[in-house]
Amino acid sequence: MAIILAIIPVFLIIFCGFFCARYQFVSSDFWRGAEKVTYFLLFPALLVSKIAVADLSQLDIVSSAILIILLYLILTALLVALQAFIGFPPFKFTSIYQGGIRLNTYIGLSLVIALFGPDGLVVAIMLLTLMIPALNILCVLVLELYHQQGDSHKKIAKRVIKSIVNNPLILGCVAGVIINLFLPIPAVFLETLDIFSKATLPLGLLTVGAALNLRSISASLKPIVVSSVAKFLVLPIIAVILCYLLGIDTLTRNVLVLLTLLPTASASYILARQLGGDYELMATIITLQTLLAGLMMPLMLIILV
Repeated sequence: MAIILAIIPVFLIIFCGFFCARYQFVSSDFWRGAEKVTYFLLFPALLVSKIAVADLSQLDIVSSAILIILLYLILTALLVALQAFIGFPPFKFTSIYQGGIRLNTYIGLSLVIALFGPDGLVVAIMLLTLMIPALNILCVLVLELYHQQGDSHKKIAKRVIKSIVNNPLILGCVAGVIINLFLPIPAVFLETLDIFSKATLPLGLLTVGAALNLRSISASLKPIVVSSVAKFLVLPIIAVILCYLLGIDTLTRNVLVLLTLLPTASASYILARQLGGDYELMATIITLQTLLAGLMMPLMLIILV
């Protein structure tokens, strides 16, 4: 019951964003601006402000890094094997892959705070520091390889590197670690970042809701089912098995399970559009998974946590 009560407010905010957009409470330009401000300013501020003051010495970075790498490599291998068997059109498979592996960090951090408090938030940010670069590398590689653009390995490598070094979330994580370990900054600047960070989660959740498109769900049922099974069943189960095999502590395991159950990121649509994926299917997967998460997340958390 506690899990359900923690999740309900998050999805109420998401649906508030949906109805605000549906009934044009504000203009469409507002939502585009809000997405940009959240992604490039508020979210990095949140990451920096939390990592900069976290006690990183209490976190097992090496075991967590091994866990994250194994988790995503296993899911990638399973999805690639399934693609070889079913044979989806390559550009559709890239959207199925992103839907199965990526996560919506706005929803995730809101739920981590509600369920696991400040200690859980520090663990979540550490895991996200490892997960975000890994996810970006894998998703860009899959999009490039399956889109078959005919580019050289050198050009593909350049695009992967560019997507990493230009990612504001990765930059925020790196800046937070540097400040924490080597470069203490005055309290007034940390307070400024903290004020910024408080706007991140409500605005981010509202923009998630504003992007929902319920009319697109009826199309492309098979790819949606495959992607959602990978997201809400296969990935969290692999995570739990790996945590037990690697002896991961309970809090880290529980936070990781929650993160694996998150619906796919809205940024997946942007990446699909930029790199030639099926962006219309991607938008449908994002919409349906956001709706499904309200049912699947409490159910799977009760079973696995």
